[in-house]
Amino acid sequence: MKLKEIYNVFKDSGHWMFLTILSNGFFMLMAWIAYPESFSILVTVMITFSLLILILGMFLTKRNNVKQDEAFFSFLRELSEEKEERFIEASGELHREKIRILGEELRHSKKKLAETQLNAKAYEEFIESWVHEIKKPMALGTLILGNRKDEMSSFVHQRLDYAMMNIREQVEQILFYARLQTSHIDYRLERIILSECYEDVLLDMKPILREKNITIVSDIDDIPIVSDKKTLQFIFSQIFTNAVKYSKDDADRWIRLKTGFDERKNRYYTSIEDNGIGVMASDLPFIFDKGFTGEHYRETHSTGIGLYLVKKLCEEINIDIEVVSEIGEGFSIKLLFPVV
Repeated sequence: MKLKEIYNVFKDSGHWMFLTILSNGFFMLMAWIAYPESFSILVTVMITFSLLILILGMFLTKRNNVKQDEAFFSFLRELSEEKEERFIEASGELHREKIRILGEELRHSKKKLAETQLNAKAYEEFIESWVHEIKKPMALGTLILGNRKDEMSSFVHQRLDYAMMNIREQVEQILFYARLQTSHIDYRLERIILSECYEDVLLDMKPILREKNITIVSDIDDIPIVSDKKTLQFIFSQIFTNAVKYSKDDADRWIRLKTGFDERKNRYYTSIEDNGIGVMASDLPFIFDKGFTGEHYRETHSTGIGLYLVKKLCEEINIDIEVVSEIGEGFSIKLLFPVV
């Protein structure tokens, strides 16, 4: 046996060993009183016999522990009544009631877990189905807005276009949130042309950028990154939406895009910076928490889910995030990509 196993056996059987030593001490005292001339021989025999008994007891205890462990893990893997009965036999009748209660609780929990997983799977499939179905009337609405533009005022068209963009954003949030709840997500990793990725996102966001009168300042070069394009576009859209949501009302609004190589981190990066209202220093550590809205909730009606999804998806596709912000001085977020 290993030293740790010997220690555990001693620890589990300590009270029995103490009683054995106490009994030996008592009988040694009796032997000394009754047979003082044979005391040394009797003590030697007694100690030798006691050590043999202790070694035999340790061996039997170890074997019993191994048998209990095998029965216990077999019971955990299957949780059947047959395995439960074997575990009771290995542990002794004294523990029967406790093991029965344990078995019932574990079987009940396993059943509830299976039901929860089944419901979660059904919910996920429903959400994905709903998202794909809702995209049909959304596409029809976009088509009508494009073909019937001359039949409505520019203000009405702009407002409807803005509303459609908001609906698309909410639908994408639902879809990506549902995907994050699954046990496995398939990402399609490919060489990304960053300028095209940005262009696609900004094209979809054109109505809201025009509505808020926000200028895009681009200072980007294509950097050699490999990622999932659809996920990356969603991340960009959430960051842009946040920049628009927290833009100032009394200033020329802009969003600056930049790319480069971070020598300190040894990673390529792209940054999105705005001159909005910024984030309080006390709020900055919590901006990626689900449901966190900070001090500006009343002004923006934020749900606190956008940056949470950004953080989770970046973790999924191995992108580091750095954030810099001061209240009243804008917000800057840097995405750092691994060198491939």
